[in-house]
Amino acid sequence: MASKVVDQVLASAVLVSAARTAQNVTYRRHPLHGGCSPPLYRVIFVSIDTLPPGPHRSPLRTVIAASWRRSEVCGVRPDAPVARPAADISAADPLLDAARPALDEAAARITDTNMSLLLVDHECRMVSRVTAGTTIDRILDSAGAAHGVALSESTVGTTALGTPAEIRRGLVVNGSEHFLESFKQLSCFGQPIIHPATRRFVGSLCMTEVAEVANLLAIPFVNSIVADIADRLLDRSRAHQRRVLDSFQRAAPRRDVAVAAIGDDIQLTNSLAAELLSPTDIGTLQALVADPALHETTLRMTTSSGTTVEVVVEPVPGTTGAALFHLLPQPSATPTPRATLSETPRLAESIAVTGEPGTGRSTEAMQLAATLVPATSPIVIDVAESLIAGTPPDIAAALADARRLTAALVIDSADLLDERTLTLLTHAATRSTRAPLLVITGPSSGLSSAASALVGHCARRVDLPPLRHRTQELAAIATSIVTDLAPEFALSSGATDALISQEWPGNLAELVNVAGAAVAACSARSSRRIELADLPARYRTTSRAARLAGMEQAERQAIIDALEHCDHNKVHAAKELGISRTTLYSRIRALGI
Repeated sequence: MASKVVDQVLASAVLVSAARTAQNVTYRRHPLHGGCSPPLYRVIFVSIDTLPPGPHRSPLRTVIAASWRRSEVCGVRPDAPVARPAADISAADPLLDAARPALDEAAARITDTNMSLLLVDHECRMVSRVTAGTTIDRILDSAGAAHGVALSESTVGTTALGTPAEIRRGLVVNGSEHFLESFKQLSCFGQPIIHPATRRFVGSLCMTEVAEVANLLAIPFVNSIVADIADRLLDRSRAHQRRVLDSFQRAAPRRDVAVAAIGDDIQLTNSLAAELLSPTDIGTLQALVADPALHETTLRMTTSSGTTVEVVVEPVPGTTGAALFHLLPQPSATPTPRATLSETPRLAESIAVTGEPGTGRSTEAMQLAATLVPATSPIVIDVAESLIAGTPPDIAAALADARRLTAALVIDSADLLDERTLTLLTHAATRSTRAPLLVITGPSSGLSSAASALVGHCARRVDLPPLRHRTQELAAIATSIVTDLAPEFALSSGATDALISQEWPGNLAELVNVAGAAVAACSARSSRRIELADLPARYRTTSRAARLAGMEQAERQAIIDALEHCDHNKVHAAKELGISRTTLYSRIRALGI
């Protein structure tokens, strides 16, 4: 049986050229090349293994040495155990669907060989393990190579799964070249799987066996499986595009509704949607499609032109990351005429404006004050500024002045006042006067009991959401800010996608600063279209990069820091990071930098 003599070494002497005398030569009959009769024996030059003996020897191959350096930078310890699985690998279903037929066929060919095929997804999490012997199965279990385990270079060091993901090419890793001690009895060949349509890294496949050096017959075998998986991924991508196109064609003929269909690598719009949506708005829809929790829903969105649109989102059946959008522009609300004080004397309101700093609280309060008392300028007390200056505000006197002048009183950062003053304001908020009281505070969830009582006693309350919760409006907000700063400038879809992906802890104030820097950078290159590269470096995260795992986020930031430190010289940055320039370019693409 071929499977019984996989590791049989021929006794006959074989002459090899002098140029190959430094190589370890093994003569094997291997089942991966079929069970022909009479037996077919191949000469396999397994590897050039000139490493000195010993369990702690350092790697001499450049690619392995570089991988070890990256592993050390990530804090991986050679004696560290493999972390137990805690990740949800359901996102790998499309890869598994494409790989399953090829893996089933391969399983029959490696029966009784004590070899194993391991498949990881785009985050290097184990999603499939095909073993053909109890010995290899037991060793993999003891090493921690279980479903859901992260086997990236940043978590377990050098392997034939994580390292090919870094260097974007196939790699043999002999036993002693593994970074973790628990993997050193295994030798492997791994090949990354690149989606032929999107050119994105989707996973890695490796064949492993218990040996000091890898059997290079695994290379064509693994490569053929990877090619089969890539072909199936391409077929599924075409099927994905067909389903998106079919859904679009069924909905597009309606002339009264703007329709757009967006998938991973396809964008379709009918004439109404083309007129309604700018590249900026397409970026907003792409961010919605990229959400793993995409589901059928209806939401409101403000386009970059300022039009409010009702968006009906319908995921395309049979696809992942694709949706059909029905866009219904909403008519502008007709403002209700307000009677002036002279026409209809009425009592003024007390209003609480709450929200995080930078959400436009002060602007909102001033606009409300101007609406309530248009004839008189409001009295404004900035509590934070007064406390910084060392002069606590006299709230009682300000209340008296507002009533005397029939002016609105705006108290900014009211939650910084002492409890006694807050109690005074709470009493004033419930009194009927002709002087409106507007208090500005932080989010209600973080207020003291006295400040919460003040907000609760106000006749009206305006809660301003943080910018990160206004994803559907953010494109329009950013476009409006850019237009205010420089009317002739416009945001590209890439720049809009990056802006939508940010957390914006500083809210509108932070966005204004970023927009100003982007306009300046764009102007410096004599352009009027703001591209992703015009944004400050730390704001260039796209929606795809925003969903990276923790270690990938750390890796992305390390590359950005190195590029900034080296004035964006990629050769110098690669040297600083200890990786090749080719690897740096591939990681820049993969991490959305």
